[in-house]
Amino acid sequence: MQRRAILILLAVAALALVALAGPVAAQPSGGVAAFSVQLSAKGNGALLTIELSGAVPHEISVLTGPDRLVIDLPKVAFATQPGKPGGGRAGPVSAFRYGLFFADRSRVVLDLSGPALVERVETTTDGRPRMLVHIVRVEPARFREAAARDSARRLAGTQPAPAPAPPAQSGLPMVVIDPGHGGIDPGASGNGGEPEKIIVLALAQAVEERLKSGGKVQVAMTRSDDTFIALGDRVRFARDRRAALMVSIHADTLAYEPGVRGASIYTLSDKASDALSQKLADSENKADLIAGVESREDQDVVGDILFDLTKRESRQFSLVFARQLVGALQDRTSIHKNPLRSAGFRVLKAPDVPSVLIEAGYLSSSEDAKLMKSAEWRATMAEAIATAIERYLGENATGAANSGARP
Repeated sequence: MQRRAILILLAVAALALVALAGPVAAQPSGGVAAFSVQLSAKGNGALLTIELSGAVPHEISVLTGPDRLVIDLPKVAFATQPGKPGGGRAGPVSAFRYGLFFADRSRVVLDLSGPALVERVETTTDGRPRMLVHIVRVEPARFREAAARDSARRLAGTQPAPAPAPPAQSGLPMVVIDPGHGGIDPGASGNGGEPEKIIVLALAQAVEERLKSGGKVQVAMTRSDDTFIALGDRVRFARDRRAALMVSIHADTLAYEPGVRGASIYTLSDKASDALSQKLADSENKADLIAGVESREDQDVVGDILFDLTKRESRQFSLVFARQLVGALQDRTSIHKNPLRSAGFRVLKAPDVPSVLIEAGYLSSSEDAKLMKSAEWRATMAEAIATAIERYLGENATGAANSGARP
């Protein structure tokens, strides 16, 4: 009996030690866990402290337009999620965020309110290793020189070759499903705190599963996990697979119009259909900047008549599908009072792939936010989206086949 009491006391003591140790981050296979990421003011600058399970190498870059500091790390499992966008202000740092950037790389991005550079990085060895990133204010000229050097270094570096597209299955058109945001780019966030990137990935996976079970199309996902994908890479993904259709799924917030709710469908246009659409496009087009990627409009443009005709045809097919999708959604879920809209979304700019963007709902609406966390709602939405896709491709087989032809 005495032995049993001793064992119980030891177990309680062990649990207490775990609680005192703080949050536990899942240790990635062959990787490192980050238990906390904290930013604090220090003198005229700031100090970023990352508590780790082991020392890691790092690479620091300076970016402009807007001004940012980027810290690249090997794949790290973070125990906590960054706060809401705009949080974490200290010294010259106006906000910061972190997360998975590529499958084998994590990234910390620090937005700057004024010119600043990383003075030094040191790792402590007392207790858990901690990476201490010392950030100091500098003269504008020094900041611009550092940014120019880093830009030249990045341009001189070699880019990894994209993974080859899988061979097409004869007779089945390819549909690309694009869950918005991901990794270091959380997207919008509702009052409950769940980020857009998680909500839209769950819906996209439900659409993928429904389409595969139907057996009428091939399906490819731009991302199947919590990974960041640049906007241009999403477009190239669809083009490389000669997709017959691309559907990008989002769930934004509208702090300036909190009463707005319901699904909306967006197609590409040079001029936005309304002010709300322009604001949404401006917000979504900042995804690369949020993730610390240099924003460059794709230059893959061919100025000939055939190319212009292809773009025009793709936009027309996009509008046809958007109308069919509105019809499918309005029979099954709540839609916006003006559900068919257009704006200059970068993710819709594939010249030879009909593309639409679905705002499945708005996280700023408590009603929408509650629905979007429901498995029943996801199943209903997935059925409506998949039904519209199958109908569109069934009725526009010639257009779908031609959409993969390069001008």
